[in-house]
Amino acid sequence: MDTIIQSVTTRAKRGPYRRHSDEFKRAAVARTQVDGASVSLIARELKINTNQLFSWRKRFGDEALAGGNAPSQLVAVTVLDTLPASAPVASVPPGVIVLSVGPAQLRLEGQVDATTLTLLLARLLP
Repeated sequence: MDTIIQSVTTRAKRGPYRRHSDEFKRAAVARTQVDGASVSLIARELKINTNQLFSWRKRFGDEALAGGNAPSQLVAVTVLDTLPASAPVASVPPGVIVLSVGPAQLRLEGQVDATTLTLLLARLLP
C-alpha cells in the first residue's frame, strides 16, 4: 500500500479593499486624457488594476474632458423638424456648423469651443 504525503497549504487571505477618494479618481482619469498616455502604464504607476481605471474613466471621463468640476457652457441650438428644400447645405454662411443626423439637424453659429463641440459630437454620433 502506497501512502502519499503532501503538505497542505492555504492561500493567504487578501488584504482589505483600498478606498480611493473621488479626487484621486478624477486625477487618475485626467492623466489618461493626455495625448499619448497609456492607461495600463498609469494604472501600474498608481498600483491599481487597469480595469478599475477604465471603470473610473467611464464614470468621471466627461468631467475630466470638461475640466473637472467646471460648470457646463450652454450653446445656442435650433432644432428643425425637417430641412427645408430651399436651403441647401452649400448656402450655409461662414461661421455656421450644420450637422444632420437622420431627421434631426444641429446648427451651431458663431465661435464654438472645441471641447464643447467634441462633447456634443460624442453624444450625438453613434
